[in-house]
Amino acid sequence: MERDMEYYIRISGEVMEKNLDRRKELTKELADNFMKSGKNNICIIASGSSLNAALTAEWFMNKYLGNTVAVMSPTEYLDYRKEMVGDRFLIVISQSGCSTNIIEAVKDMREDGVQPAVLTGNLEGDLKEYCDSMIEYGVGNETVDYVTLGMITLVEYLILFALEVGKRNGCISEKEYGRIVDDIRTCCGASGEIYGHSVKFAERFYEHLLHMDHAILVADGANMGVIREAALKFGETLKIPAIYYESEEYIHGPNMQLTPESTVFFIDTNNVRYNRIYDVFRATELVTEHVYLVTNKDVPDSDKIIKVQGDVMNELTPLFTVVPFQYISAHVTREKNHFECHPLFEEFEKKVKCKTDDYDQMLEKKIQQAKEE
Repeated sequence: MERDMEYYIRISGEVMEKNLDRRKELTKELADNFMKSGKNNICIIASGSSLNAALTAEWFMNKYLGNTVAVMSPTEYLDYRKEMVGDRFLIVISQSGCSTNIIEAVKDMREDGVQPAVLTGNLEGDLKEYCDSMIEYGVGNETVDYVTLGMITLVEYLILFALEVGKRNGCISEKEYGRIVDDIRTCCGASGEIYGHSVKFAERFYEHLLHMDHAILVADGANMGVIREAALKFGETLKIPAIYYESEEYIHGPNMQLTPESTVFFIDTNNVRYNRIYDVFRATELVTEHVYLVTNKDVPDSDKIIKVQGDVMNELTPLFTVVPFQYISAHVTREKNHFECHPLFEEFEKKVKCKTDDYDQMLEKKIQQAKEE
């Protein structure tokens, strides 16, 4: 079976459930290091999809850790906000283990006498030369450059880390711990369910998705990280501009750009009683027919709504709401054979690199290992 983007999206729910079952073992090293550090607060430093994953998980972490969690890019850390970090426990993330900006941040930390915890999906990446140890967070061998499984398993890992630490430090009771585990398991199942709905959705709106030339993405709460990741995926695969807004921000000006040609995606998993986002979704339909909704709420059925059952807290819903956007990115890009960038992009990469020189060879090695499994 070809291990392309669609493959990794399809198995996400299964991988997350396996990681849920081994959560204590999976998170033990990071949880032990944090508890031993004696530090109260956390700073996570990441970029790209890893940054989006951290921003997504931050909502659950801040709610259940009993500590504050700050998330920033390497540039923010190095150039603007290092003083703000203060005495926080530092977690640095690079799924590839080859991100040049993460390596620069870790080198700078070493010069300051700071040893961060390092999470990765590739223990053989060049990052290992600059830190004492790295922790593989449960993604396994994802062999596609446009990461999908790596993003969502990172969200789950950070949630599981917060869950275990919260239980250890008394912020989470035994009863609540069990309820949250059950809710995460529900999300794992919902991931597989929403994948099936996404396949049918892409078939139903095939022509429009193929010709979509821009997108607006709207959400709130923890799903802000999801639409940020969706915008990234649409940009790097579909090669179209995509912008994202918090729901109230969207109706305070950005909605004025709407035309009948606009494409707008909403995520609504807000479990408060009112249906504000749903109402905004319906209002947007008055301007453009290309408006779609991802939800787990009891709203009227529609071809334009991707709906799954799963009454869980908003902070956990990203474990399945990201799937439709990942699938659209993978499927439409494959249909258009559009994974290749413009030829002039090679000149850009010669000038500025975001990965170390041997990244391509490492990726080829991972692909070969996958074929031998």
